[in-house]
Amino acid sequence: MKIAVIGGGNMGGAVASGAVAAGVVAPGDVAVSHARPLLLENLKKLGAEIVLTNDNREAVKGVDLVIAAVKPWLMEGVLAEIAPVLDRSRQAVASVAAGISFGTLADYLRCGELGAVGLYRVIPNTAISLGESMTFLAKEGTSAAQDEAMLRLFGALGRVTEVTEEQMTGCTALASCGIAYIFRYIDAAVRGGERMGIPRSEGLPIVMQTVRGALAMLERNGTQPQAEIDKVTTPGGITLKGLEAMEGAGFSEAVIAGLLASK
Repeated sequence: MKIAVIGGGNMGGAVASGAVAAGVVAPGDVAVSHARPLLLENLKKLGAEIVLTNDNREAVKGVDLVIAAVKPWLMEGVLAEIAPVLDRSRQAVASVAAGISFGTLADYLRCGELGAVGLYRVIPNTAISLGESMTFLAKEGTSAAQDEAMLRLFGALGRVTEVTEEQMTGCTALASCGIAYIFRYIDAAVRGGERMGIPRSEGLPIVMQTVRGALAMLERNGTQPQAEIDKVTTPGGITLKGLEAMEGAGFSEAVIAGLLASK
């Protein structure tokens, strides 16, 4: 598979370098346009001879998949630029931008005038830079072979799940925005530790390992969160008192409210 990444910023750079590092795509089969200096440094560390260019049209020539990893307000201009040179019989285009529907992408690519093209909407989160992304994938007009290649590519960069376009907004709130909400809990826990006399430098590693342990228990035991909560709470115990205080302050409802506000 040959890919072109338009936009060599944080997200585009992570896809390009991650795909090469995981061995999913050969270095010479990756083209990146408008790569930032940080990506260039990462590529040098990998020893990857990725094709670099500032010409979007040149980048997409001969590839199987075009990944448009630019900000939403730049998407129209980028897709309009490459629309005339796409080989619509074999190439697919993936948008890595929240909130742009398949209908809008098709308009940007002049599909009504120039012909249909396979489309993907891809929503990773920032952990993609570590190969630990939770990525959501929706598709329209693509082939089974293209789907398999997409799942293999993003599966090498974390976990990937196929969803409908209607589910994309909720999934974005849960995972892309959600990673910030998890950081907010960690930060609040560390600040709570400071009030109990535990310096931040000591509290942060404690909270991080506690989060790791909680995740490991869910994964290994195959249980729901409440089942694990029940294991560590006893009537009148300090854990139960803490949970009751959190709920009294609106903890769960605040999390739900934040997710709904992210849609």
